[in-house]
Amino acid sequence: MFRRLAVGLPIVATIAAPWTNAFAAESASPPASAEAATSEAVTSDRVPGQLSTLFKINDADPESSVPNSQQRIGNPLEFGYYLQDLLARAEDATKKNRPDHAIKYYRAVAAALPRQAQGWSLLCAAYQKAHDRERAVRACKYAIDREGAELKDFQRYVELSAAKPDELTADERADLTAVLEHLDKQPGFEVQTAHLRCAAAVKMKDAGAMQACTAVLAKTAPDDPKTVVFQWTLAVMRGDRAEASRLVTRAQELGVASESIARMNSVAPSVWSSRPLRVALLAAVALALVALVVYSRRRLFGLRRAA
Repeated sequence: MFRRLAVGLPIVATIAAPWTNAFAAESASPPASAEAATSEAVTSDRVPGQLSTLFKINDADPESSVPNSQQRIGNPLEFGYYLQDLLARAEDATKKNRPDHAIKYYRAVAAALPRQAQGWSLLCAAYQKAHDRERAVRACKYAIDREGAELKDFQRYVELSAAKPDELTADERADLTAVLEHLDKQPGFEVQTAHLRCAAAVKMKDAGAMQACTAVLAKTAPDDPKTVVFQWTLAVMRGDRAEASRLVTRAQELGVASESIARMNSVAPSVWSSRPLRVALLAAVALALVALVVYSRRRLFGLRRAA
């Protein structure tokens, strides 16, 4: 179902390069008429602001101007320029705080490379930034099931699932479980996968799963502040006041941010009373996701520096 995780690479490598392999999958040998078909479909006049001289972008509806398969195969260099043009427009829209425009261009990137993960990944991130969780989840699901998926795509999918305001449906829980089981098989990501499992366990109120993931973290990263946050969350789920209090102190010793400590302390009243744990668990999810995002950003930065 899912592909093996790829290591994070610069955007030019992840977007402008993989299309050559995508074409090979679509057609073992490009049709002889591909170049002619392209010549009929596009003009060769240079478009201001574009690198590509063949593939003009319809800024009103970028998806409508995505080259077809024959055009892409017949003009790989021009198609590479075209992808860079789309990305430049999307980045410019993002800088101008116009997420709706950025989304249109990223949709075109995904449509141009439907079998590659990178376009869907960018689209997912754009939807997430626009606070459109449902569309972001769908885009991330496409990304993680395609070639070139990276750890950040799986992390974002779990993060978006855990952020759902309502309870997860049976299908959503099954999808989330499948993603986590896939990550379990990926070497070298044990800590990150344990973080994701803990975040999912909090969302699904699964104390057993929470016990399992914190046990992994206790062995692999015992002095990591994020481990303590998850352990504290487990104590919250169990209603163990003494353990939660001890872990707050431990979190302070390890340098957890003062605002997070304040949140941890503010959860206590709703836990130790007879009220439901919903408020407490929502706060715990927020803390867990903050810890997860911080860790993943540091990890991906380290991977890029090593590449």
